[in-house]
Amino acid sequence: MSHTPTPPSQEETSKRARSEGDRQNNVLAFPFDKTSAARSIQAELARRASAPVKPAATKPLPDVGAIKTRYLHDVVKDTRSRLYDGLCVIASIAGVTVSQAADAIRQVRYGARWLDFSYTPPVKWVSAHEIEQALRLVGYVGKWRYVPDRPTLAAYLNGRTGMERDYPCVVSLSTHCVAVSGGVFCDVFSGGVVVDIDDAEGRRKRVGRVLVLTERIAPSAIATRTPAPKKAGENGKAIRLLREAIKAETGATRIRLTPNEVFVTGPAEAGWHWLGNRDSIEDQILMPRPDNRLAGNTGAAAAYRAVMGY
Repeated sequence: MSHTPTPPSQEETSKRARSEGDRQNNVLAFPFDKTSAARSIQAELARRASAPVKPAATKPLPDVGAIKTRYLHDVVKDTRSRLYDGLCVIASIAGVTVSQAADAIRQVRYGARWLDFSYTPPVKWVSAHEIEQALRLVGYVGKWRYVPDRPTLAAYLNGRTGMERDYPCVVSLSTHCVAVSGGVFCDVFSGGVVVDIDDAEGRRKRVGRVLVLTERIAPSAIATRTPAPKKAGENGKAIRLLREAIKAETGATRIRLTPNEVFVTGPAEAGWHWLGNRDSIEDQILMPRPDNRLAGNTGAAAAYRAVMGY
C-alpha cells in the first residue's frame, strides 16, 4: 500500500524560501565586508600619508640669562698693544678679554676669511656700527639713540631716565667711547678699571649718542687665530738673534716675523716684501748648504745656530 506525500503548506514554502535567501545573502555579504575593510584600510593609509608631518621636538636653547644691571667688568688686557676705547667698552660690558673683543671686531669687518690673511689685522679705532655688531656677536643687543642738544657727560649722567639709568650703555663722547652702567664707569683713561661715575674723567666732554643694551642672546661663533706653539729652544733671545741673522744675510733694514712667514724691507725699498716661509728661512740659517738662498755664513747666523743648539 503506497503512501502519497503530503504537499508542503504555503507557510512552509515561504519559510524555506526565506532561509535560502538568507544563505545567499550571507554568502554575498562576506566578500563584500572584506572588500569594504580593505578599502577602509587604504583610505586610512592615504589620509595618514597626506597628513602634515609633525615637527620633531627641538632642543631648547641654553638660557643666556638676563642683562646684569648696574655692573661692569674690569678689562682683562691680554695683548701687548695699547688699550683702545672701542675694545675697552666691549670688554668691560661683555666680560670678554681685549683679544676676544678684537676678534669680534675682525669678524664684523672681514668675516671669518681674515684667518686666510698672512697677518692678523690690527684693531685700533672702531666705528659705532662695529661696536654694536661686535657686542651682538658676544651676546648683547641694543640700539643707538642720538642725544639732543649734546649735553656734557656730567649733565647726561645726572639726567638719565628709564633703562639708561640702570642698564649697561656705550656713551659716544666727542673724543672717544665710554661704558656706563648705573653708578659705575669704565674707559681707557681709567685703564680699563671700573670706577664710580663721580670719579670719571672727561665729564665736560659732549655726549653725541648712546647705545643702550637691553637684551641677551646666545653668543655667536667668532673666528680666532690660535698662536703658533713655540719651537724647541725658541725664546726671546733666539727670536732676536734670528732677526739679526736675517738682516745680516739679506741686507734688510726691517724684519717682520709672523708664525708662518718672513717679510723684509730693503734700504731703498718701500713697503714689505715676502722673503719666504719661516720654517724654510730658519732651516737655511740653521743648516747651511751651497744651494740655499741664504748662505748662513755670517756671524749673526752662527750666533743663532749656537743658541738653538746647532
